[in-house]
Amino acid sequence: VFCGVWNLHGKRAPSDLAPWLETTPTHHIYVIGTCECERSIEKSMIWSDKSRFEGQVLNHLGGEFRLVASRNMSAIHVMVVAHRSVLSFIWNVDSAQVATGIGNFIGNKGGVQVGFCVGRTSVLFVNAHLAAHQSKMGERTKDHARILEESPLRKDKSSTGVHNEYDRVFFMGDLNARVNAQRDEVDEWLTTGKLGECLQRDQLLCLLRAEGARAVAECGLWPDFEEAEIKFRPTYKFDSRSNVYDSSKKKRVPSWTDRILWKRDAKIRCMSYGSVASLTCSDHKPVFAQFEVEVDLTDWQGPEDLAGDKKSSVCSMQ
Repeated sequence: VFCGVWNLHGKRAPSDLAPWLETTPTHHIYVIGTCECERSIEKSMIWSDKSRFEGQVLNHLGGEFRLVASRNMSAIHVMVVAHRSVLSFIWNVDSAQVATGIGNFIGNKGGVQVGFCVGRTSVLFVNAHLAAHQSKMGERTKDHARILEESPLRKDKSSTGVHNEYDRVFFMGDLNARVNAQRDEVDEWLTTGKLGECLQRDQLLCLLRAEGARAVAECGLWPDFEEAEIKFRPTYKFDSRSNVYDSSKKKRVPSWTDRILWKRDAKIRCMSYGSVASLTCSDHKPVFAQFEVEVDLTDWQGPEDLAGDKKSSVCSMQ
C-alpha cells in the first residue's frame, strides 16, 4: 500500500507526479490524500470538484489501475486506486465525511474517509485537515477524536470510534502539529543537523506515545495510532517556489504538519516514510509512506464465502 499526502495551498499539482507517487515498485493500492488541491479553501467551498486531479493520478499510474472510490469535502480529498490484480477481492466500498470547521458544520476542516474490504479484511483510510496554529493542539486532538467517533461509517455505538470497526486503519493528512520551540532555535538545530532536538518538541509524537502521566482527555485517541520514525526535515512552511522556510514577518516555526499514521497493528509494516523536497509549488512538502499490509484472501470467491468455515491464511499487499 502506498499512502501520499500533500497540502497544495490552492495550487494544481505539478504535471510530473513521479517524484511523489512512485510506481517502482508497483503497489497494489495507492491512497492519495490532498488538502487545498486545485483551488483555495474559500474557492473550494463554492466549487470543490477534483476530477481533473483524479484523472491526472490515474494517467500517472497507468492503465493497470482503477479508481476504487474517492471522497471530497470542500478542499479535503481522498482517492483510493487499486491494481487490477486485486480488484476482484475488493468489495463493500463506502465513504463518508466529518466536518470540524465552523460550528462543526463547515467543511474547511475535518476528515474524509473511504472504507472497504479486501477479501475478509476490512480497511479504512482517513485524510484530514485539522485546525491550524501553534496553540491549537488541544483542538486538533478533539477534532481527531470527533472524526473517528462521529463517522457515518461507524455502526457499533459502543465502540470508541470507527477505527475499532475496521481491521486495518490509516489516518493521514495535514494534521497541523507544530514544534514547540522558538524559530531561531529550530533554525539552528536544522542547520547543525540536530533533527532530534526538533522532534523532541513535536506536539504529536508525545501524544502518540502517551508519554508521562497524561490524562486521557489530553491524549484523546492519538495513542491508538503509531507513526514510522521521521528522518526528513519539517514539511511546513516554505516560501513560494523555494526550499527556504518562512521568511515573512510571521516567521512561522518549521514543523511536521503533514503526517501518515496507522492504527497499532502487527500486520501493518511501514517500509519507508519520507517527503519530497524537490517539489516547491506549495508552502508544504508532499509526504509518502509505503506499507506491507496483511489481508485474508483464503480461497476467496466473494462475499458469500463469509458464511463458510474455511481455514485462515494471509496475503501481503504492497
